Amino acid sequence: MNHFFSPSARTVPAVTAAVLAACCLTACSGGGGDHAPAAVRVNQVGYVSGEKKFAYAMGDGKQLADAEFEVLDERGNRAGHGRLGPSLGGWNSTYTAVRAIDLSAVDRTGTYRLRLVGADAGAETRFRVAPARRLLDPLRADTVRFFGTQRDGEDVLADATGRVPSHLTDERARVYEPPRTGSEAGGTTAGPEPSEAAGPVDVSGGWFDAGDFLKFTHTTSYVVAQMLSTVRDTPSVPGLREEARHGLRWLDRMWDGATGTLYAQVGLGSGGEEIRGDHDVWRLPEEDDRLTVAPGDADYLIKYRPVFRANEPGEPISPNLAGRVSAAFALAAQTEAAEHPAEARAWLDKAAAVYARADTSPDRGALVTTTPADYYQERTWRDDMEWAAVELSRGADALGDARRSRWSEEAAAWARAALREERGGTLGPADVGALAHADVLTSADPDAGLAAALKAELRRQVETGEETRGLGSLPVGRRTR
Repeated sequence: MNHFFSPSARTVPAVTAAVLAACCLTACSGGGGDHAPAAVRVNQVGYVSGEKKFAYAMGDGKQLADAEFEVLDERGNRAGHGRLGPSLGGWNSTYTAVRAIDLSAVDRTGTYRLRLVGADAGAETRFRVAPARRLLDPLRADTVRFFGTQRDGEDVLADATGRVPSHLTDERARVYEPPRTGSEAGGTTAGPEPSEAAGPVDVSGGWFDAGDFLKFTHTTSYVVAQMLSTVRDTPSVPGLREEARHGLRWLDRMWDGATGTLYAQVGLGSGGEEIRGDHDVWRLPEEDDRLTVAPGDADYLIKYRPVFRANEPGEPISPNLAGRVSAAFALAAQTEAAEHPAEARAWLDKAAAVYARADTSPDRGALVTTTPADYYQERTWRDDMEWAAVELSRGADALGDARRSRWSEEAAAWARAALREERGGTLGPADVGALAHADVLTSADPDAGLAAALKAELRRQVETGEETRGLGSLPVGRRTR
């Protein structure tokens, strides 16, 4: 699954705990006796200066009953100490007590050592404190490099990856009707080869998806839009603009404005008895181009990969896809407005065209994601439309386009609809509400009531993220595996 969330400096405080709480469990005791060593859980990325900072001590009740903590700086001087917070409950049968360690007073940039005192603790756990940019920019750079290794088509990064161009047949791909899929085995194709419907179309380039060579509009638009948001808000990330443009070029190929068609997918996932798909063969991507096959051969659709549409030409588009693709194009308009205004206007017009084709009365359960849909399931779509409208508004504002006010009003209306009718989760390909809400708050001039509701929903998502990604504020007694 393609995930790229690099919060800008203005959003870091709100999302650090939920999104960047990559944590590690480190043994802090020689243990002994009949219980496991105590452990401390810290943020593996580090803690942002000026923010609340918490670590967690984990052990049994007796181990931690009288324990305190001590923080030492790089010179061995004491930088903090105190008592553990009250027990939050048990993590599991081994760690029956989890207690918070408040490190908020440790705010000077540096690397520190944290240890428990009075819990037979011998080992120490290291953590960092630094400004947000110092902590997060290396993560952003790593993410850019990761997506560079996932490139498909002619423009691969051979020097960095040793890869060679792949799937050059995607330059003249054929469009197919979606295959019938079985209910088992991850959507294995049932019956004969899917039937050809149109083409050729150029769908070359882009990025591979999660562990395979398929390419999806659903996930790529999600990633491209987040990359461009980061280009807009944090333009110093090395290589990010060009990597975003690489994904954007492919996304542009998946939209045929002349016929009003959005293509949703390149490649067949799982084949069946008569044909093989991407998931049926373990190989390097360039091996697909070297196959010698003819129509009807089992591997024909591995070399000549099918393209599946999100909508029939000229027909409405599933609103989740229309929304996020429109948002990506509108963000391209924003990031190009200053230096390439003519190109930016073209992106804004494409974004408006996709947005206008959204089916805003979709059948229940009929949202289009992938073929088969269980690769990426989605149940919400008003968040995608909100995201599109607010980015269209911002793009119009950057270009002095008179449509700004209308799109801003529509962004607020979609935000109200999303809050009223959809209960999403946290940020991910199935729910982009956090991204949409944040930009509505900062650019769409919401009234006081809507602003308060959006902030409450963002707070809920952060708290949900803390509960599911780390200990956070969860009543830990519920975690009793």
